[in-house]
Amino acid sequence: MAAAPAVTSYDRVAYPAAVHETTQPERLAVLARLAGLDPAPPGQARVLEIGGGTCLGLIAHTAAWPGSRCTGFDLAPTAIAQGRAIAGSAVPNVRLEVLDILEAQACLPAGAFDYAIAHGVYAWVPPAVQQALLALMAHVLAPHGVGFVSYNALPGGHIRLLMRQMLLHAIDGIEGEQERVAAAYAFLREYAESPVEDDTGQPLQTPDLLQQALRQQAVAMARRPASVLFHDELGDCFDPQSLSTVVRAAGKVGLRFLTDAGRNRWFDGFLTLDDQAVADPDAHVLRLAQMRDHVKTCFFRSTLLAPAAAPIDRRLDPERIAGLWASSRAEPLGAGEFAAGEDRFTLADPELAQALAALAAAWPARRPVAEVATDPARRSRLLDLARHGYVHLHPGPAPYAVVPGERPETAPWIRQRLASGEEQLVTLGLRPLRIEQPALRALLQAADGTRTMAELAALDHGIPASQVPAALAAAGRQALLRG
Repeated sequence: MAAAPAVTSYDRVAYPAAVHETTQPERLAVLARLAGLDPAPPGQARVLEIGGGTCLGLIAHTAAWPGSRCTGFDLAPTAIAQGRAIAGSAVPNVRLEVLDILEAQACLPAGAFDYAIAHGVYAWVPPAVQQALLALMAHVLAPHGVGFVSYNALPGGHIRLLMRQMLLHAIDGIEGEQERVAAAYAFLREYAESPVEDDTGQPLQTPDLLQQALRQQAVAMARRPASVLFHDELGDCFDPQSLSTVVRAAGKVGLRFLTDAGRNRWFDGFLTLDDQAVADPDAHVLRLAQMRDHVKTCFFRSTLLAPAAAPIDRRLDPERIAGLWASSRAEPLGAGEFAAGEDRFTLADPELAQALAALAAAWPARRPVAEVATDPARRSRLLDLARHGYVHLHPGPAPYAVVPGERPETAPWIRQRLASGEEQLVTLGLRPLRIEQPALRALLQAADGTRTMAELAALDHGIPASQVPAALAAAGRQALLRG
């Protein structure tokens, strides 16, 4: 592949690596299935990540699904080198390359990928790179493929643009990356705490709503890590986009709006019961989604795209989830009430409530949707719970063992990361997990599939023999054991 510039701003200041649920091929496959498409099974899929930094999410997916074949690239050599070290020898079927988006189409074969993912790139690059990114996605996607592109959205992005202009003005003339970031933090804190005044300097009894929004944005920015503030707010490019603008640009290269992968946005690409007879479903759902963005001051989008010829069916049919699998972390509170983070919801259907409680008790195990929601009405309710993030839908069974087997085996990638001294891990359920206890780390490394539970208990790792089964059972519930 073509060589990239030797040093970028992301080489000088590393961007924090993270795994994002919305970008995972399993999520994309579920939404494509909901639209009547036939996406590739994530466990055997060909996945491309565009501008992924270390490509941690791609590596985690490949570690969980060894049958997939994955490629990731970024312009920053340091990030790619770090990603290769993270993958190590335990994730051999992921390829990471240094490559410029502007040159990538000539280096990658047409139709070679089932999923193409570009997270946190589009709004931070110049228009020419935005166009090249979409053209690359259209070029590499197979006929059944799904593309993911996330970006800071309008109209919420206008508020961030105003804050960015103030921020850049406040630190103008300050040299040095650390000095600029320090000055930016100082300005944000001072501005956030300053009273809202009128033109004469008198405090406003009823502060202007825009002024309040700007101060709230300053508070949020001041809480971000220095590396995020450096790139996201002080970088050379910040170009928020409206959904309709992105979809029009995608249409020019042969891509079509599918829906959105974000929480509460799954149905953006689908018709309501009242809209079934509209003449142009694509234009109709886009117009409604864009209007919702205006009304709700949308700040961020996770847009899914498909090849223009994809036979998208925008009628929302809950029966399409009947062949999927489900999991949930919702906490039963009794009388059909559940807690999910700070949210609360109630199920009036006792049978569905009982099934959801059983699903939550078995977390992170998955069960077939047909067993959880036994009729169309229940499947419709389950789909709505999934849209809100209270239930997770999956294309198939989990790639991990929730219950330890006769010879428990910690996933090879997890063992490799533990052996390297890493404390912050990513589970096979693609969630972050920190393991600091030396004894537990030693036990998990020893559980390589060659020893029985009794043999593991007899080892000198620091965990009492009687507690080893419970420790490995807990590891299973954290999705650390190979399926």
